[in-house]
Amino acid sequence: MADNRRRAAVPRWQRVVLTAVGVLAATAATTFVVRTGGAATVATDAAAPPTRTVVATSGPHTSAPAPAPVTVTMPGMPPETAVTLPPTTPAAAPLAAQPLVDPRLVVYTVAGNQRPNDPITIVYADETGALRTVENVALPWRLTVVPDVPVNYVTANSAGSQLNCWITDASGATVVAQTSNAVSATCNR
Repeated sequence: MADNRRRAAVPRWQRVVLTAVGVLAATAATTFVVRTGGAATVATDAAAPPTRTVVATSGPHTSAPAPAPVTVTMPGMPPETAVTLPPTTPAAAPLAAQPLVDPRLVVYTVAGNQRPNDPITIVYADETGALRTVENVALPWRLTVVPDVPVNYVTANSAGSQLNCWITDASGATVVAQTSNAVSATCNR
């Protein structure tokens, strides 16, 4: 009851104006902090602006010789911060260093628009061709398998979400897809 009396003592338009002034002041203070990089600046010497020295070193080890470190000094910044620059010319990775991918590898993917509190059930064929069930899945869902049998199958069901499915091969190419945004999606080959 005391709050209502206090509010009645101050007219509504004054409360609105005071709130707007407070929001404006907070916005101005936030803008100042973002633009200056901090709430306060301490100057050690009024004649010389503060400087920032940045030392750059080479990136990860490659077969090419590493470039020499580069130092950049910028007025108005705190001193010395290390920065790593990427190599100017990317080195080609040797062919032997690339991992070999099993050509039987497949990736099952289920994605779409999942409604809140809508349990999604997924059934897929594992490495042996046996059907496995996963319940209460969050989208997007993805599983990589290397099947021993030529069976690739994934299906997803929901109460009302929009579901899509894909099966991709070892090269990343889509083998089969269903993208109808339905409450169930089935992909098999």
